[in-house]
Amino acid sequence: MNNEDKTILVTGGSGFIGSVTCKLLVDSGFNVINIDRVKRQLDGVTQYPFDIDNHQLKGVIELTKPDAVIHLAADHSVPESLVNPASTYNNNVANTISLLDHSINAGVKHFVFSSSSSVYGDSDSLLNTESDETNPKTPYGRSKLMIENVLKDFSEAYDFNFASLRYFNAAGSYEGLGYQLNPKQHLVPILVEKALNGETFTINGDDYETPDGTCIRDYTHVFDIAVAHISALHYLMDGGESNIFNIGGGSGSSIKQVIAEVEKQTDKTLNVEVGPKREGDAERTDANIAKAFELTGWEPQYSLEDIVKDEIAFQDKK
Repeated sequence: MNNEDKTILVTGGSGFIGSVTCKLLVDSGFNVINIDRVKRQLDGVTQYPFDIDNHQLKGVIELTKPDAVIHLAADHSVPESLVNPASTYNNNVANTISLLDHSINAGVKHFVFSSSSSVYGDSDSLLNTESDETNPKTPYGRSKLMIENVLKDFSEAYDFNFASLRYFNAAGSYEGLGYQLNPKQHLVPILVEKALNGETFTINGDDYETPDGTCIRDYTHVFDIAVAHISALHYLMDGGESNIFNIGGGSGSSIKQVIAEVEKQTDKTLNVEVGPKREGDAERTDANIAKAFELTGWEPQYSLEDIVKDEIAFQDKK
């Protein structure tokens, strides 16, 4: 069976990661279904514009009979999860379990889940490895870990396999598809916007136990994350066992290092001030990605320099 014979249902396919994922799925020959409350025209993609808690979801899954589900739809804001955990748990946990129920009942055999490096929390390791202890610091991180555990239990009880992809700080853009939330919540688009507009950026804490005192993150190009979905699909469809994979850029960068890269590429000096630490911020998240390469053949293609360049290009065109 080739890709043209396979249908992939994507939840949240209108979003930042979802839109690039849908495009690459179409380019790979899959029949792609997008379920997202935000309407977005994507060539070759059939969209059902509603939330995944909509009563029509069951019927759509039964109608389209997807070979696999890629589940991206979620509440993504870490700060919002601290002030409104009910929404986070309803959307990220309850709705996901309902989606799993419908998928299993319709005979879906493969499930790719959008997890997060937030499940690690603060770690004693310089690189986070999938076998490390998990200690999420926020409702958002805990919601992702809960579903990882649900997937393990469900896959043992029912006839399907899954891949849980722990993303490390998606950024960049691809062929006009980029980060669109406003106000922005992720570092790279915020920094680029501040630099282009001459606005002040606030570093939340500069006394962490890192080389320059600011948090370290593993920034990962959105294209690389989208490719990881396709690699995970092929891994599962080829009979791979249910598994968890880190999806990162391969090296961590501090906030000050990202600032320096944005300044270099925009040829502008950012106005920077230091504010208090934010609740829930881990000191560092940096991915060991060897397992994903070993089992699925995936590896990142783009660097922090590429990520910043593509984010600047995306904002310049808006």
